[in-house]
Amino acid sequence: MEEADSLLSRVNPMLSNLSEFSVRQEMLEEQLEEIMEEVRDDYRAALKPGWEELQLELEKNINHVNNIILDLGQMGIEVDDPTLGVVNFNSLRGIETVFLSYRLGERNVNHWHRLDENYECRRKMERELDIITQ
Repeated sequence: MEEADSLLSRVNPMLSNLSEFSVRQEMLEEQLEEIMEEVRDDYRAALKPGWEELQLELEKNINHVNNIILDLGQMGIEVDDPTLGVVNFNSLRGIETVFLSYRLGERNVNHWHRLDENYECRRKMERELDIITQ
């Protein structure tokens, strides 16, 4: 957990950019989908100015998102939800491999969930001993 927390000063600006670009990507995709629906109804809609620029902007945006995800992956961090800025760090909880879960804006890595679970299933970490004492 301390190792994950120590990465947050580097990770937070990346997650902020990732969240911003992911939200923008969703907006651009919706705008392009609306244009494509118009084109299906009336082919002349394809002649409207601006849709090619929108497509290029979307492609550029997707590249930014993918590059940030790759950079995080090289740090051993898995992106769970790019829009919310949720990432996972592999960790051990006792003998079980789990994900430590962090969401952009939280003060530190303070949640976890099992590998087969997602963000919605995360639990607050309790400062517990992994070794049972007698």
